[in-house]
Amino acid sequence: MSRVMSLRGLLTTIAGVLLVLASLIAAALIIITSRMERNNGQLWQAVESVRAVEQLEIALLLHNREQRLLALTGHPAHAQAMQRAEEELHYWLKQAGVFVGSPAEMVIVNEVTAGVENYLRRAAEHQSRPGDLLSDGPELITQALNSSEALIEVNFADARAVANETDRWDALANLLGLGLIAAMAIGLGLGLWTVRRSLYHPLLSIRDALVRFRPGTSPEVAPEVGPLELREIAHEFNQMAERLKRQREVQLSFIAGVAHDLRNPLGALKLGASTMRPGQPLPAEEKIRERFTLIVRQVERLERMVEDLLDTARIEAGRLELRLERYDLRGLVHEAVALHQGLSPAHELVSQLPEKAVSVQCDPTRISQVLNNLLSNAIKYSPEGGLVSVELQTTGGEAQVTVRDSGVGIPSTERESIFEPFRRSTSNRDTIPGVGLGLSVARRIIEAHGGRIAVESTPGVGSTFHFHLPLPGGAPSGSGGAPPERPYGAQ
Repeated sequence: MSRVMSLRGLLTTIAGVLLVLASLIAAALIIITSRMERNNGQLWQAVESVRAVEQLEIALLLHNREQRLLALTGHPAHAQAMQRAEEELHYWLKQAGVFVGSPAEMVIVNEVTAGVENYLRRAAEHQSRPGDLLSDGPELITQALNSSEALIEVNFADARAVANETDRWDALANLLGLGLIAAMAIGLGLGLWTVRRSLYHPLLSIRDALVRFRPGTSPEVAPEVGPLELREIAHEFNQMAERLKRQREVQLSFIAGVAHDLRNPLGALKLGASTMRPGQPLPAEEKIRERFTLIVRQVERLERMVEDLLDTARIEAGRLELRLERYDLRGLVHEAVALHQGLSPAHELVSQLPEKAVSVQCDPTRISQVLNNLLSNAIKYSPEGGLVSVELQTTGGEAQVTVRDSGVGIPSTERESIFEPFRRSTSNRDTIPGVGLGLSVARRIIEAHGGRIAVESTPGVGSTFHFHLPLPGGAPSGSGGAPPERPYGAQ
């Protein structure tokens, strides 16, 4: 099975892809900008080198002119002008060396320097002889100028190469920029498409399922697709819809069961009341007693059904009230056994009670309701008769009441569901009357007291129900402490 991506994982993946694309764009811009900046530096260096050579040529020509004028006139101003021109020559020679960008350019700069120095040396030798022109001056000037022109050509060639490279980088930048923008657009499109397919459509499906969901209709199944979180939401919705469907089926079954269970008491009441119709002779006294005994029994049965319904309604509404008091649990067990002792001649009811008091903090009426329900079920679900035993003992800081029968038993698959409202064992639902609320109410009452109830059963052998109630202080009450308010008297 392939691993389902979570919503966080999906969004993280989309953000990661976009972040990678943005990082690539930023890295490309940094590289291109750095390259362009380096090329600009090379261009500036070539321009400054050409400028230095041009200023060098101007200073060289100026020095030669002043040397010629000095030789013709001997005026000291020309000597001063020559000195200034010589200083300019030295300065621009130094500047030309600063902006050298390659070994070949350095060779030419050395040639220019040698030519200028040679010219200045020859000019210095003839400076002290007025009227004596520098015979090889034009030749020396020409050599120096040729070398400087070669240096200018080299810088122009370098500048053209840098300019061509800059153009290529510019074209590459444009192409790369368009490609990355296209990749970003495609990434955004794929991200939006993925979000729409994996997130938006599943959300719409869940919304449509919620909109179409109506109580009493067949539940709409939400498709469990998309990220993990949406699959879980759809799964929980489907589980809820299925539970509601089962609950509705149980309620319909409950209504049918109630109608079935009401038919017999109402029929018995109708039969008993029919003997009292006006104009009919009264039956014998013994017959009347039997009819009234039957009517009382059926009324009590109806009363129990109504009480179970009312208790279920209170529990579901959260209004189950407990009137707690210290009470000896032995008295409640004894009363419940005595109440059911003569109801069925085919059943033998026995109780095992400890000698010391078992005081618990409880609502005695509600605990009696639980005991009566368990004993009534033990008798009802043992149609062949047999032994029904009730045992009370203390263990582990709890009071434990155990009710055993030798009846039809409960299948293992139904031992937990019988504690749900309106649920009964499927094996005897049609043969043994009942609504399916007694055990549900009993569990809620015991849990409201801070206890628990469970069942062990073997089909065809019998069932054992036992519930636990906490003892005050977590220890058996027979060891001391305050006496119970309503003690169980000696039998």
